[in-house]
Amino acid sequence: MKKLIHCDINGNILTVDELQQIIEPALSEIEESLIGDLTYFSENARYETNSLQIVSITQIGKNYYSMTYQFKWTIFNGCLDINADELTKQSVRFWVKPDGLEFDIIESFKGSTAEEL
Repeated sequence: MKKLIHCDINGNILTVDELQQIIEPALSEIEESLIGDLTYFSENARYETNSLQIVSITQIGKNYYSMTYQFKWTIFNGCLDINADELTKQSVRFWVKPDGLEFDIIESFKGSTAEEL
């Protein structure tokens, strides 16, 4: 799935720090897609709001970057005596385009029984 953070690049060559300054205030635009469906961990897994942080941005090609990010999520199930806080790191790749930053986000979701067949 492609997600775009709009900004006026106009052919400028941006540093990693400048890219991070563009992305951080706009994280909420792509937050839900970056977190994905946590039910593949557990039906009780819940994202901890506002815990999404950029860990690093690395250039991997001309106008092509990888962003490592982390977020917290929790699982609580009183019946099974589970109360856990987890920190997950993931990466996403993005391209610098004239009209903004285009993220190529891999959708994660727990498949249904029908999809397993």
